[in-house]
Amino acid sequence: MSKPRFTPHQAIEHRLKARGLNFDDIRVGKKVLLTWSEIWGKALADMLGAEPAPQTMFIDTFWLKTVDNERGGITVAFAPIGAPGTIMMMEDLIACGAESFVGVGASGGLDPRHPVGDVLLPNMCRVIDDGTSAHYPDNGQGPPSADRATLADLTSLLEIHGARTASGDWWTTDGFYREMTDDIARHANNGILGIDMETSAMYRVAQYRGVAACNMLVVSDELWADWNYGIDFSEFKSGVEAMQAAAVEWAQS
Repeated sequence: MSKPRFTPHQAIEHRLKARGLNFDDIRVGKKVLLTWSEIWGKALADMLGAEPAPQTMFIDTFWLKTVDNERGGITVAFAPIGAPGTIMMMEDLIACGAESFVGVGASGGLDPRHPVGDVLLPNMCRVIDDGTSAHYPDNGQGPPSADRATLADLTSLLEIHGARTASGDWWTTDGFYREMTDDIARHANNGILGIDMETSAMYRVAQYRGVAACNMLVVSDELWADWNYGIDFSEFKSGVEAMQAAAVEWAQS
């Protein structure tokens, strides 16, 4: 039976050794807030009081910050954009003891009922256009899907913090500049709520490794008609604030 030539644990061990560290130096919490925005990562770490922890990646750009608590600790991870880099970091963190992941990011919206600023929670990934997901067997679990308990918790927290929110079927792609109008129209007609670059692979790996994952993604741009890019809109900023507040409360619970 074929197996990987090397494991995440082996890779981390080598990277740590190059820095004069070992696994005893690692500080990874059981709960992880993973984000692709360094600004958002720093804000989350500040709200939690998280401090820099040894990096598992071989690229110093991407970092971890951890705060200890009696429930196993919380880590904020600044991750590479796209499924391959995100999954490298996620695999590393699982090997270091992480058990639950919440992605805190942005997405394109396909549903006119959920414009810029709404916070979407991908449930089931129906359209899988990334290359990483297929490298992990589904083990009969079906399409990559969010952890149900985490999805329910985040939905409640977002509502408490005043976010407009929705959960539904999802589309993940590697082709950021190849979100084609005919594909958008077809997927929207089939009930796809939004699109990003990481969710499918994150959910597949979580299912494969036996950990929990659910993403919160604020709509940054509307795709159902002419492109409407809204990161400067007040609605986007309000959505980000509510999403971050929900993320911190989930991490501390």
